[in-house]
Amino acid sequence: MLPFRNLSRNTQMIKSRLFREQLLANRFFNWLYKLRSGTSGNKHEFEPEHKINSPVTEKSLQLKIKKDWDVPLGSSRYILFDTETTGFYPYQGDEIISIAAVVVEDEQIRKDLIFNELVNPNRSIPPAIQKLTGITAEMVSEKRNISAVLNDFLDFIGDSVLVAHNAEFDLAFINLKLNWHTQTEISNQVIDTYKLSRALSPEFAAHDLDTLLKNHHVQIEARHTALGDSLMTAEIFLKYLASLREQNILTLKQLYYYLHLKNGIDFCN
Repeated sequence: MLPFRNLSRNTQMIKSRLFREQLLANRFFNWLYKLRSGTSGNKHEFEPEHKINSPVTEKSLQLKIKKDWDVPLGSSRYILFDTETTGFYPYQGDEIISIAAVVVEDEQIRKDLIFNELVNPNRSIPPAIQKLTGITAEMVSEKRNISAVLNDFLDFIGDSVLVAHNAEFDLAFINLKLNWHTQTEISNQVIDTYKLSRALSPEFAAHDLDTLLKNHHVQIEARHTALGDSLMTAEIFLKYLASLREQNILTLKQLYYYLHLKNGIDFCN
């Protein structure tokens, strides 16, 4: 049996090394594309609205100093948000076509406090994306540009804690635009339900949103729309808040430390 155990262990080590190498390669190319997009500007020759730039910059900079890591998880104000985009590569020309968010306060989903905006991407929307999201070129042709929408989005989120599934994906699109328009980025604290799932539900075979919706028995409504996905993610997040409370993880600082430990040990097998 020993040779087979060694073979299995060697296979796992090879897979782990390949995963790390792929991760480093992805990070390098993302950095390269980000650098190139930042120096060349918007490839679609869209100029931001100057009357919007200054307020957006000021709001973004103010949020940098408003962080409280000891805030209790149960009484925090959360913004569950999501974006729909023309594709998966923000540094290669894909654009936001929809941003939505909903407030969670006192562990309640505030459906009366919702942000939901279509965005003019100033480019075509691939047929597959139109079919998936239901957003057509005609629907966004008269909508506002991303700089104006982000101005209102920053007003909506304030200094709240942001929550999203695969948050890095959505923030890459948002921060690229903020960087280009204002040389700032989102500085709010962020919780990723993907990472929460991996930490709290390691028994799941996968941690994509569809799997979480199924395993947590959340009714699927308006899937692949920014608002629909935000509302469903909010339901999952509330379940995770209850699980964290049972483990005596009560503050944002404790949660970040807990996820850091899980990422450093369990997630690097």
